[in-house]
Amino acid sequence: MSRRVLVLAVLTGAALLMTAPVSGAAQAAGISSADAVAAHDAAAGVQDVLARFFAQAPGAQSPVSVRIEPDAFPVYELSPDFVAGKPDAAPGEFAYFAIPARASDGRTATLWSVRGENDAWQVGNIASGDVESAYARKLPSGAQLLHESQIDAWYAVRDGRVTSLSDGKAATVADYRRTVEARYADKLPGSRYDRDGDAGGYDATSQVMPRGDGGPAPAGHDTGWVPLLILVGVLAVSGAGYVFHLRRHAA
Repeated sequence: MSRRVLVLAVLTGAALLMTAPVSGAAQAAGISSADAVAAHDAAAGVQDVLARFFAQAPGAQSPVSVRIEPDAFPVYELSPDFVAGKPDAAPGEFAYFAIPARASDGRTATLWSVRGENDAWQVGNIASGDVESAYARKLPSGAQLLHESQIDAWYAVRDGRVTSLSDGKAATVADYRRTVEARYADKLPGSRYDRDGDAGGYDATSQVMPRGDGGPAPAGHDTGWVPLLILVGVLAVSGAGYVFHLRRHAA
């Protein structure tokens, strides 16, 4: 799977976002503390599935118990409208709540809770590791956690600035937009890159895939959960798959 394909797949997936109608920066995206509670409740309801995820993942040695942490971190993905320079477009669009979990043997995972049919929150993916929570805990007060999944970069967005959470480098929102425009403007949905079929090969209704350790997706997962779940599937296949690719090669 080429990097070019991954870039457009993630941007196309983000274009399908249904922004959900927390405080501070999260409120600007239309999500509330009640949404966070409901998203966490949905995650708590799949504890048995989570236990199977840990048990079947490569490296599992014995049966483990699992604990779902009390946090629900809102995660934003790079917005195609922002890349395209649409007026008033924010850098990120809300994608999912990340709920961290831990197994008794020390391994970690993250449940991605998304808004489904009839505004019900449901788990759309179980991803290995606790990347989201690790970065979310670095955020200054009132900042949004933004993921540029095409290059697996994480940022804090606050007060008109976008700050890298890996090296602390900061840019104005306007400067960051020029950067991502240069990277992705010719790969947005509707572009020649798109029309030529360079991003083909994705079935938006395919099984949501986990990130990182190659463990199984939730058993009996319903792949028909409206566009937000389709988004998570696309993001998982593209962005998370690309992250896995980088991690394997880095190892």
